Amino acid sequence: MTPDPELLRAEFIGLTVRHGPLDLERERIAVLFSDVGPRYGFDRLEMAAEGGAGMSGEEGAELVLRPEQTTSCAVTRLGYHEGIDRVTGALADALECFEAGLLSVEDITLVASWDCGGAPESARRIVADGVLGIDEERAELLGGEDLSMGLRLWRELGLGSVECALEPMHSDPERLYIRLVYSQPDPVIEAGSLRECADAMNDFLHGPLSAFVRARARR
Repeated sequence: MTPDPELLRAEFIGLTVRHGPLDLERERIAVLFSDVGPRYGFDRLEMAAEGGAGMSGEEGAELVLRPEQTTSCAVTRLGYHEGIDRVTGALADALECFEAGLLSVEDITLVASWDCGGAPESARRIVADGVLGIDEERAELLGGEDLSMGLRLWRELGLGSVECALEPMHSDPERLYIRLVYSQPDPVIEAGSLRECADAMNDFLHGPLSAFVRARARR
């Protein structure tokens, strides 16, 4: 069965950057929380004993401030575009508030699932038989029906590189689990450029990667 591209959907987006030491005064953190909380769905604020704080909400949004590292992430039940504005917006507002300056990309993570439908174990068969081309005879050498396998690949993307993992979702064998992690050695000037990197990852997910899986599944 060839999976429907309309059923490929991002479920999580996370951005982590490093920067010079920030003066994370509790009063300024409280002011930031009162400003960004209503916009990005944060309803909880927890100060960290070692400095910094974490903001979170019931819908899975989170912003973690540390002296030299900031993370923004969100669950995206409706797909990539439902969450990317919230994730990049919260990060940009926090970094502007504390005047972070030059940034280094630690990672940009995009997690997606792909409902393959059809019979149980459809995702496992698509990966083993289609993507990897491992027939039943060779699979028996590694454990047969008890075997599950996946694909790992790396490629350049923009000024950095992306690592991709593709495998059947163990909790739901009709779905594929896809995880993309982007890293970049050169620093970025502003948080806005992180959106461009995330968009490029999403384009790769729904473009070349989707086309590759669907072409292999039709074999």
